[in-house]
Amino acid sequence: MNTHPENWYIPLTEENYNEVKSWWLKQVEKSGWGRTHLPHDVLVLSEHPWDFSHYWSGPTGFSVRLGFSVRFPDYQEITLEQFRQITNSNQTTMSKQIQISRELLNEYYEAATIPQKEYLTEHFKLDGRTTDEAIRGLHDMACSTWKPKIKKNHPDCFPEDSKYFDFSEFANRGDDRVVSVDVCKSLGLNDSCYGFIQVRVNSGNPETHHRSFYLSEHYNWELKRDREAMVLIPTKKLS
Repeated sequence: MNTHPENWYIPLTEENYNEVKSWWLKQVEKSGWGRTHLPHDVLVLSEHPWDFSHYWSGPTGFSVRLGFSVRFPDYQEITLEQFRQITNSNQTTMSKQIQISRELLNEYYEAATIPQKEYLTEHFKLDGRTTDEAIRGLHDMACSTWKPKIKKNHPDCFPEDSKYFDFSEFANRGDDRVVSVDVCKSLGLNDSCYGFIQVRVNSGNPETHHRSFYLSEHYNWELKRDREAMVLIPTKKLS
């Protein structure tokens, strides 16, 4: 059985915001806090040291985590997977045993930071035996480059994301255009075709960030049904 800290905090990220906020809203409703807006750059807490807000705000990024941990050393940071276990937010009580290849395990280990190496040593056997829970924990610790790789390698470990496509690997290449300039020009589009269709990059909205497409505002767009087909029609903006 896993043991978890009584007092904990979890930093909000673009990935976990909606899930953690859903839990947070239930807590503030029960406590009568009376607010429903949760900033994106805070720590969500098991309990606030002196009010019913269940979050801690301050300088953004690493500073808020450092400041809070120094001021309240009895609180421990948890991963998203630990959060799910504690809050039972995904209604999962048992982890599933899985097997990954030794080559893939070596690839993870070679790219890992020191804390990640320690995690791999603790949760992964040398022959690649591990659990879906451990894979999700590794994903929580990974950087933005490795998160999509881990999900791609182990899609069955992330059932909550199964209905979405993850375009982050494409967007991280540095060019988020789905339709290249050359293709746009060959289609007869004008000089404003740079951003004709792009992967949406908006870390403030996890629902659309790296999961959707941005359509250039230089055109009007119509989504229509053509018999059994759904079509997207770009039209010229007339001055």
